[in-house]
Amino acid sequence: MHDQPSDFTFDAYRLLLDTLDASGYESLTMREYLKCDRLPDSFVVHRHDVDRKPANALVFAELEADRGIQSTYYVRTTDEVFRPDLIRRLEALGHEVGLHYEAVDRADGDPRLARDIFGRNLSMLRSLVSVDTVCMHGNPLTPHDNRDLWAHAGFAEFDLLGEAYLSMDFDDVVYFSDTGRTWRDGALKIKDHTMGEGDKRVSADSTHELASLFRDHRVSRGCVLSHPNRWAGDVVELLVERTKDTATNIVKHGLHQLP
Repeated sequence: MHDQPSDFTFDAYRLLLDTLDASGYESLTMREYLKCDRLPDSFVVHRHDVDRKPANALVFAELEADRGIQSTYYVRTTDEVFRPDLIRRLEALGHEVGLHYEAVDRADGDPRLARDIFGRNLSMLRSLVSVDTVCMHGNPLTPHDNRDLWAHAGFAEFDLLGEAYLSMDFDDVVYFSDTGRTWRDGALKIKDHTMGEGDKRVSADSTHELASLFRDHRVSRGCVLSHPNRWAGDVVELLVERTKDTATNIVKHGLHQLP
């Protein structure tokens, strides 16, 4: 029996992709999911939040493209992430690119300013690629939820199909996220949760366990969110990212204890 790759490595992500492919799941982007009149019986929406280290996102994009898989990449407009050549390359590989917006955080909760910031950032991204869907960035250290933008705005006025958290039917689609360096739900996912999520009957700690759920067809329709910056190509990078996540998780546990 082959050794399992270390979790949160590029090899572990390859294993997940190959398992989904061998198990007969169709891959959908968020755009395809929202535009589809009749969804396939078995599918996975691959979603990536590009928070940091955009070069890692390109590694993921190439791994997926090599397997004929199309994913959705939500990119921030920070100086580190907003790299035009890389963003165009993601789309050229066949992937969807969307805005990872944090307008309410940047406006410190001011609704009018948040709309203005969102509109400007969306225009910046649309100057490079076609954008039909967006996804909020969840910063656990701010008091705001960026999804609150939509209490004062509508998708149609920005010519959008929808938002990754708000526009998916999570009673039908099982949601998995690697936030907190675990696929299991819990206190570490302070803002990374779905609204109106149905009762979730399956979970996984490791990527290997997640792959097993799909291989055994215990999930027919899934959405898998991964953050490429959390994954590593070598042992040194893996240790660095693991240390960062451990420190972040300590802060999150502290926040969770606050009244």
